[in-house]
Order: sequence, then structure tokens, then C-alpha cells
Amino acid sequence: MNKYLLFGIVALLMLAGCNSDNISDEAMYTFTGETVYSFCKNTPQLTKFAELIERGGQKKFFGLYGHYTTFAPTNDAIDAYMAEKKLDFNSLTEEQILKIVYNSTIKSDDEAILSEDFEEGALSSVSLSDRWVVISFGTDKFGQREIYVNKSATIISADNEVHNGVVHVVNRIVEPSEETLLNVLKGRDEFQLWSLAYEASGIDKGMNELYDPNYSTPYTTDGIWIDGWYFKVNEKCKLGWTMFCEPDEVLAEYGATDLASLEKLASTYYGSSELGNYKSENNPLNKFVAYHILNRQMSTSNFLYTGSKTSSTYQTKRYEYYETELKNRLIEIKAGNQINTQKNGKYVAIDADNSNIDAVNGFVHTLKNLMVYDENVMRNDVLHKRIRFDVYAIPPQLTNNNIRWQLTTIQGYNGYSMTPDFCGDYLKFNDVTNVKLWASDGWTCHHGDEMVFKGWYDVTWRMLPVPPGNWEIRLGYNAENWRGIAQLFIDGQIAGIPKDLRINNPSDGPDPRVGYIKDEDTADDGVENDKLMRNHGYMKAPNSIYTSGKGISRDLFYCLRIIIGQYSFDSYAPHYFRAKNVHREDREFTADFLEYIPVDMIRDEDRE
Repeated sequence: MNKYLLFGIVALLMLAGCNSDNISDEAMYTFTGETVYSFCKNTPQLTKFAELIERGGQKKFFGLYGHYTTFAPTNDAIDAYMAEKKLDFNSLTEEQILKIVYNSTIKSDDEAILSEDFEEGALSSVSLSDRWVVISFGTDKFGQREIYVNKSATIISADNEVHNGVVHVVNRIVEPSEETLLNVLKGRDEFQLWSLAYEASGIDKGMNELYDPNYSTPYTTDGIWIDGWYFKVNEKCKLGWTMFCEPDEVLAEYGATDLASLEKLASTYYGSSELGNYKSENNPLNKFVAYHILNRQMSTSNFLYTGSKTSSTYQTKRYEYYETELKNRLIEIKAGNQINTQKNGKYVAIDADNSNIDAVNGFVHTLKNLMVYDENVMRNDVLHKRIRFDVYAIPPQLTNNNIRWQLTTIQGYNGYSMTPDFCGDYLKFNDVTNVKLWASDGWTCHHGDEMVFKGWYDVTWRMLPVPPGNWEIRLGYNAENWRGIAQLFIDGQIAGIPKDLRINNPSDGPDPRVGYIKDEDTADDGVENDKLMRNHGYMKAPNSIYTSGKGISRDLFYCLRIIIGQYSFDSYAPHYFRAKNVHREDREFTADFLEYIPVDMIRDEDRE
């Protein structure tokens, strides 16, 4: 069959709709030997996009081997864009051409992205223009399933596989928003009160930078060698934000219809300091707005870890904690887009169908009910529990620059490294520290990633802030014979004697200084052994961390938690965990995850 005729049939099939979760085999075709460029060049409906690729000097780029996911607009889509923007196709500047081409294409490090891998929210890699591409789903007038890109372009022919990737044909040019979060809110009827409050607070003024103006790489290349491995180093440090907003109709249910009544509502939870002075951080309306903002850009598909390190038993129990722009206050997000879930089952719900609203500096997500930091509820219910967080979750820079959860797919590099100032106050280390950020699904690590520090390291994390109270703090890690001995600190104070992270390593086996015995080898399923290990300052790893081929981490003697100590915090404030090399320059330190747990909950703690 003529391939151009086949493409037309495929397009008609897609226009008619698809009634299954995956694009059917009949709607796919592999063009042997074709590249993204040649496919577009040889397909009558895509010749104008091919011309843009060529005129933009990208013909060779799109003809080379790689993993490209291209959302190619049809000729009609390009004509409609030209008319809408009042542009002449033949007179486009190079900047205008590259804007279209780059917005339409993702270059992945491992594989191109097929439609069967799409989920609601942002795709795992950014476009060539360094913007997120958002996928959503809907139905046409016949009730047939449709796939949308950035909520406006519809895919009319998916999964056209070529030698260097895949082409998804769309009926509109993929165009990420160039508006700020404030202007996006102003442009939507349902967020008029929120846009007024956001602007009145003045918080928007500090959220317009797209890149950290104080960061620049000291390296002349995009990678550095450490211990014979090659690690990528970011040239720029990208910024971004996430906003959770109640529509006007939801706020009206709580009596808030203008700034004055919204401030009155907020004062119920945030006090009555400096009423009317909305720009003050002490003002209740300012605090209300700040608690709705995270300093990391995330779609609904990026809130939680979705990789293979969580066993199927715990998929519905996944959670993450994030610090908001209201200083030292956390939100909890659980599977199912649930925020701040209480023990009675109540939670703040995200309206996923009306979220992932794109702005140049972040995303807006719609809430179905009111979100506030209720001191009693948060301190005594939502956050009165074990709070476990991966060390990669601490610096927003690792999320904003698409490093967290993406370390297994970096083609040409073994991972990332970074300079001491890349993460600001969230993660600091001295100039003689070598940093390796890398990952593997086969590693027995929480979320599969590992953060390694080598040399005469001295590194400090700004831990997640927790409510005042009595807390026990723990460090999760994997013992290895190439680790070293580190002195640990909490808030600048020495935490016990130096810790040897080589004890219980796989080469030497279980060590009596730890006292590990596998649960199945005990008469009481490990109950007494847990007590013995606590007396030695250790705990087994959680049941919820899983590695294919190795099983749950609790059953692996080299996966451990060190009990750093118990601490009494009398106010809301950041807390700092520090590790310093006191052994040898050629030894390394790794922190996998950290935990807080209220002291009064230790006796009845579960094994998750």
C-alpha cells in the first residue's frame, strides 16, 4: 500500500476516535528508514512543518539518530496559526521558526514517548524549548476518546514510529503559555478572586524569574569526570512554582466574595496581625495565599513517585511532603490527588480535570474545597505521624531542573553533579566535595536514586520543617564496604559518636554491632530483634521499599536506618542535618532518606 495513502487512512481512523486506552495497532505504522524530518517531508499533510525544520537549520538535527517525540502540526494547523498571529509563513524569522519547532519536540535520553505511556499531566521530559508538555484526555461529540496536548491541540494520528523516534500528528500547533501565573489567573473567570488576592499579596512579584540569576556554572563543558564516570552539570538553574487555587464558587461557600471577606476567612486560621496590609507576611490573607504555593513546578503527574521501587501493595499509600511558601509549613499529598488527609478520611481534593493549567512560570491546579493550615488539624492529625522524605525531595532545584526521578534515563552521562551553590540553602557542601547524583531501578534505594558525597565532604541539608513537638530523627541508607565514617549533626549539634556506614555491608554480612536477624528466622516475626536493633541505634529498612529481583528492603540486612536521636522543637523552624567526613578522602557518604516520627508513636509504629 502507498504510504501516503496509509497515512490518510490512519488520520481518518484517529479522527473517528479511539475507544480503548491504547491506540490500536491499526492506527500505527513504522516507516522503515524514515526519520522525523523525512517522515514529515514525505507526508503531504506535514510538508510545511518539514519546511520549518529545514529553514530553522534543524534538518540535520532531526535526521540524526536519537529519541525524539514530535507533535507535528498539519499544514492546516500551521495556516490557522499564521492567521491567528497575523504572520506570513514565508517571512517568519529564525526565532519564530525555532519557537514552533522546539515547542513541538521532546528529545528523550532513553526512548521516544508512545501514546500508551501518556498519563494526565506533564510528560517526563521537557521540550527543546525547556517547557513541559501537558497531556490530557477527553471525548469528542461521538463519545470517542481524544488525546490533547497542552489542552488545545488534539492528536489525530498517534505513534508514527520512525528511525529516530515517534511522530504524533496534531491539529493545532503546540504552544505553551507565555503568560505569568498572575495573568493566567486573571484570564480565567473562575479565579477572579484568587487573582485579586495573589496580586494584592505581592507574592507574585517574586515569582516571575524563569532562571536563578545568581547561578552560573563554573565549567566550560556540560559534564565533569568523577572517579572515571561522566556526570552532567546544569548550565542554568531553572525556577518554577505550583499553585493550588479554589474557584470563586468554592470560596463563596465559605463566605469569601471579595478581598475583605477572604481576609476575614483567613484570619480564622492565621490570626489578625496587620489587617489590611496584604503585602505583609504576617497578614492572614498573605499567609492564606502563601500556603497555596510551592516553589517547584509540578503537574499532577509529578506529585508522587511512580517508579518500580514501590511494590504494588503500597501504590495506593504513596505520599510526599512539600514545604509551602508559607514559611515552615508543610502540605501532604497522597495518591488520588488528596491533600492533607485526616484520620477521619477528610481531605482537600484536587480537581484533576481542571488542573495542569500552564503558565510560563508554573502550573495552576484547581481545588474542590478549602485548603488552609489549620493548626489543630495539621499539628495533631495530618502531620502527627512518621514523616519520611527522600533527600532528593528537599531541594526544589532538583525538581525544577528535571533531575529528580529522571536519573536512570540520561543518555551519555552516568548521572548529574552540581556546584555547592546550585541548591542554595536546601543543600550545601564544601568546595572539596565531589557529588554524584545517579540512580538505577536495580539499586536498593528509596525511589531508586542515590546521592553520593566523596572527598573531605562536609554537607548540610535543610530538612523539611515539622510542627513543634518531640521527634525522633533517622537516616536511611545502604551499607557498602566503600562507604566511610561520618560525624552527624542536627541543627549544628553533634549527634552521638561518628557512624561507620560500612558495617553490615553485603561483602562482610550481618554484624553483631547492628544485630540484624531476618524476620523469618525469628520465632516472633522479628519483634524482639527490632527492639535489640533499636538498642544498638539501628532499624531495619521499611517494607514499602521494593527492588525487583531482591524483594522488600526490610529483608535485606544491608538496608538500614540509623537512629540519629530524639529532639524537642519548641517552634516552627527549619532543621538542618549535617554529615562530615572524619575518615579518609577516598571514602563516601550517602543519604537515601530521612524520617521524623513523634516520640509518642514509636512504640506502636508500623513496618511500612
